[in-house]
Amino acid sequence: MTIIDHPDIDDVESAVQEGRALRPGRYRVSFALDDLAYQPIVLDDPVPLGRQILKAGGINDVDGHALFIITPEGDFEDVRADEEVDLRDRAAHLFVAFSTDPLYRVKLNDSRIVWGCPSIPEAVLRSLAGIGDDEAVFLEVRGGKDKLIEPGSEANLAGAGVEKFITAPNRVTYTFFVNGKPYETDKKKVTGEQIKAMVPDWDQTHDLSLEGAGDDPDRIIGDDETVSLDPKHGVRRFSSVPKANFG
Repeated sequence: MTIIDHPDIDDVESAVQEGRALRPGRYRVSFALDDLAYQPIVLDDPVPLGRQILKAGGINDVDGHALFIITPEGDFEDVRADEEVDLRDRAAHLFVAFSTDPLYRVKLNDSRIVWGCPSIPEAVLRSLAGIGDDEAVFLEVRGGKDKLIEPGSEANLAGAGVEKFITAPNRVTYTFFVNGKPYETDKKKVTGEQIKAMVPDWDQTHDLSLEGAGDDPDRIIGDDETVSLDPKHGVRRFSSVPKANFG
């Protein structure tokens, strides 16, 4: 048995989840440095100072680090080195410290978060928001289309102002072109008739032509014919051609 698993050490997170008071003794919380890779640390005092939390996390350069509590609401709250944190009534069990400067303040849904690098991984935003695979993270763009933060990528935080990220159901869209104009749909396969219906003022005296890939010739797509928009086929490009003139 390791010291952090000793029966005399109460786990603060478990106490919060069980809705009970902390037991006398020592207290286990989670601590991360410059990321969200939490490690358990043990505190001897139910009301530790910020510097005691940092030292329990193996940090001796107290003045060179910024410490935060992640609240149950998801906010990052600053903890000064000489500030007390009452574990008994704060429901505080997640602590994050940053060794870098400056810090970047960000909005994630309704939460205020802080990050120590000029970019933040999509996986971190996803973890902080507590979302599953059926949701995605977007950068909110005022007056424009919100930008999807692609899985595995990082979002830039170094721009002017405070960046705001939101989460929403993960909606996959497929892009195709008709007469050089882009269109989007959430359908992976569409018929010729569906494509025509998306084009404003489609000329009913024209056919829909699909541009051939490579050396393949262009071909007419009938109203009932299905075309796959799967990206593995490349971006599909269509055009409107007079019926009598095609071929």
